[in-house]
Amino acid sequence: MANLDNFLCFGLRAVMKKIDKHLSSKLEPFGISIPQSFILLCLEAENGLTLKEIGNRTLIDSSSMTVLVDKLEKDQLVERQLDPQDRRAIRVFMTPRGEEIARSVAEEGANFNSLLYDLIGDGYQKEFIHGIKNIVNGLP
Repeated sequence: MANLDNFLCFGLRAVMKKIDKHLSSKLEPFGISIPQSFILLCLEAENGLTLKEIGNRTLIDSSSMTVLVDKLEKDQLVERQLDPQDRRAIRVFMTPRGEEIARSVAEEGANFNSLLYDLIGDGYQKEFIHGIKNIVNGLP
């Protein structure tokens, strides 16, 4: 019988479960989920993107994107607006409240990123990032 700990994919899944649990607890006070935080951070970098552009940047599929943005809009963190140059396109903009939460989420994210780098340990960080990129770019 195989030991699951010998499978890299099992270890990565265990890491992601821990990351999801930790991040979810940090985002709970803001009333948003991890994917919603990615949307806000994406819009913080470039406000007024289309749903498709946000989906491509955050790796969120279009069916999930609609539901996530609906919730953000209901919570008055974002608003949809028709693109004046292309009436078929809908752009998403953060509200002032959304901008405030995005700043707080970015700060939490930076703190968590520092914690992860500390846990990886000095001397291993570049190799770890390189390995992650190799996996992402190497798998179909």
